[in-house]
Amino acid sequence: MQDNIWTDFARSYDQMIPELNCYQQMLRKILRDTEGRRTVIDAGCGTGLVSQALIDRGHEVVGFDNNAAMLRLAHDKKAAAPGEARDRWTVMDGHVERFPAAVARDADAVVLNNVLFYVRDAESALREVFSHLRPGGVVIATGPKRRPDLQKVLRHSIEEWQTEGRYTDALQAAVAHHTTCARKLTTDPGEMVTFFQVDELVGTLRRLGYSCPLVADGDDYYGENYYVCMQK
Repeated sequence: MQDNIWTDFARSYDQMIPELNCYQQMLRKILRDTEGRRTVIDAGCGTGLVSQALIDRGHEVVGFDNNAAMLRLAHDKKAAAPGEARDRWTVMDGHVERFPAAVARDADAVVLNNVLFYVRDAESALREVFSHLRPGGVVIATGPKRRPDLQKVLRHSIEEWQTEGRYTDALQAAVAHHTTCARKLTTDPGEMVTFFQVDELVGTLRRLGYSCPLVADGDDYYGENYYVCMQK
């Protein structure tokens, strides 16, 4: 497993990210577009937030990530789940450019949630997704359309939290730590390397053999992120 900036992010990730209204909006879209799709691969699963939501709804989920600190939190979530849910949830070390050998090649959906921006060879990852989807399965890819304006995201989010009376001391501490990490992430040219505009990603997926875009928009995170769901 690999240590990188996400090792530091893991300290505040679960305290802040689920509180973001923009994250919850995106998660609802993922749940909408995986509904009725039994087996889901959460590639680059991080701390397991998306995996947990899918498990809670009854899916079978395989999640993997290559950062030990993030993955440890995913393992903790699985360990805390009821026994039947644990049986449907696999958590393992792995990289999205080359899925772990143990991952079956018959998934109904593969989720790449805010993953591709950190992948140097995004097409390798998308080919891996293709090879692990059953016919008719879908890839769901989300991520920044360009080097993101995280101050914009934070400004809107803090305004929302204040309006809703949710901007607690604990959340403020998590935001302060997360902001420090995010500043490193967005200013180091070696950290965020791959961005897609919506039409560009759809075109890339078509070229790799995917057939039909079911959803393609750039509305998430206050216009900073794309969301593409495309069928094999």
